[in-house]
Amino acid sequence: MDAGNLTFVNGSPRITGQYSGFDTNAIIEASVLAKRIPAVRMESTIKENDLKTASYGELNTLLKNLQNSLNGLRNPPGFSSIENNIFENKSAFLTSRTTTAATDLIGVSSKNDAASGTYEVEILQIATANKISSGVVADATAAQGVTDTITLGLAGEITKDISITSGMSLNDIAEAINGVKSDTGVRASVIKVSDNDFRLILTAEETGKDVTLSGGGNFLSTFGDGSVLTELEAANKAQIKVDGIATVIERDSNDIDDVIEGVTLQLYKAEVGNNIKIELSNNLGGVKEGINSFVEAYNAVRDFVTTQRNYDPTSTTSTRPTLYGDDIVRRAEDALGSIVSEGASGVASNIINTLGHIGIDLDDANKLTINDTELDAALLNNLDGVRSVFEYKFEADDSRLQIVARTKELNLDDFELVIDGVDGSGDITGASVTGYGNVFDVNGTTLTGKAGTEFEGLTLVYVGEAGSGAQNIQVKTSTGLAEKFYQELDGFVDPGDGSIATRLEELTLDNKDLNSRITAVDARIELTRQFLVEKYSRLEQVLAQADAMRKQLEAQANAGSS
Repeated sequence: MDAGNLTFVNGSPRITGQYSGFDTNAIIEASVLAKRIPAVRMESTIKENDLKTASYGELNTLLKNLQNSLNGLRNPPGFSSIENNIFENKSAFLTSRTTTAATDLIGVSSKNDAASGTYEVEILQIATANKISSGVVADATAAQGVTDTITLGLAGEITKDISITSGMSLNDIAEAINGVKSDTGVRASVIKVSDNDFRLILTAEETGKDVTLSGGGNFLSTFGDGSVLTELEAANKAQIKVDGIATVIERDSNDIDDVIEGVTLQLYKAEVGNNIKIELSNNLGGVKEGINSFVEAYNAVRDFVTTQRNYDPTSTTSTRPTLYGDDIVRRAEDALGSIVSEGASGVASNIINTLGHIGIDLDDANKLTINDTELDAALLNNLDGVRSVFEYKFEADDSRLQIVARTKELNLDDFELVIDGVDGSGDITGASVTGYGNVFDVNGTTLTGKAGTEFEGLTLVYVGEAGSGAQNIQVKTSTGLAEKFYQELDGFVDPGDGSIATRLEELTLDNKDLNSRITAVDARIELTRQFLVEKYSRLEQVLAQADAMRKQLEAQANAGSS
């Protein structure tokens, strides 16, 4: 007979199986497992949801990467948008008139709003920082016996009073000066010339400005001639000539950003008579790099879609992808395909408007491929045409009207904006669009497209002359592929109400609900387990009592027969 099993329920020992011969623990576990099947199914659903969450996260990242790759190609909106527009990025090509390399003399950087063109710069003198020195000091660590309050700074700038006491060494004095260099613009250092020759060097942190130093004690008499320290280098201003203009241009710094609009010149070395040629033009290499990034991001999304779509239900070796048949994946695939096939809209018939026109085509796997020869030719010979393929264009015949925002895809074609007038404060008194009516909300100088109209999502600014009358402004628009893609993708990746964010929130809530239900099931199962343990324990007790009575009767019978 089974010796039984010892178990504990709520801390109380229970003997099961000793008299019945049943494996009651196995019976209980089988019953519990049967009752837990719904919870197991819910746990399986949670695992599936977790896999979907990971796959949606991957898709969201890929689509966001694609959207980011398009931002610089779409002519992003806003007053400072030109700085983010890849097509407006400029490159500078430098040519020296002498054997000295141009890059040894000057560096050039530019903002996107710099005008393309050719300039000539002659560097007559570079700006230098004023540097002054003390006389010889035998020991930089010994007390110098100087008592003074010196006033230190740069000419025309803030000065600072620094207290010098007799017990301070040359190193201590340098440390005290450096403690306020952020205010004075003067840096101190101790230079060892030889074992018994140390010098205190004061250097201006800005070029073109003299170090000013004064004191009423013995600082200047100890370290200088009583009035000044020895000048090692004068504070020179940068001097250049531009485009042959005879007037010498002077600046305090070697970084000059106010001579050629949008261009910063970094002067390295002077070379009189060398007119350095600077050719500023669109950075076509940067444009091509941006287009390549878009193609790579597009193809990465295509690869993901293909992975999720390729599944043969009849195959015994094929594994069903996590998002097989998913509606979001299907809509994303449809959007990618339709935008590529339809091209830019609102573009004149004589202007290229599809990717195929600039050497970008779909292969058999629906992935984009670039014909470098054709793309290079398009960039070199028809940059405006390439821009029309990608960009959103807004061209008004009145430069006082500017677009500052667009939050959705706009298919407006050309339209006429009527400004009723501008009041004495410069605010617009009213506005309408010919053929559409009152489609803008007016607030000061800002026009915001009304919800539900074709102009919803469009924000314009018109800065007219105060007190002026009505103005009719002709506006031409076109929408390129980059803009279409960007706005379409926003419906998927927007962290607030994008379809992926909404689906992820649904999965999170579903898992939360399933976990709550699993907890409730497990609680009920635990009660069932305790009930079964008690039940089988009582059965064993009854059988134990019966067995004891049997043994007693047998003993009595055996005693009577003897």
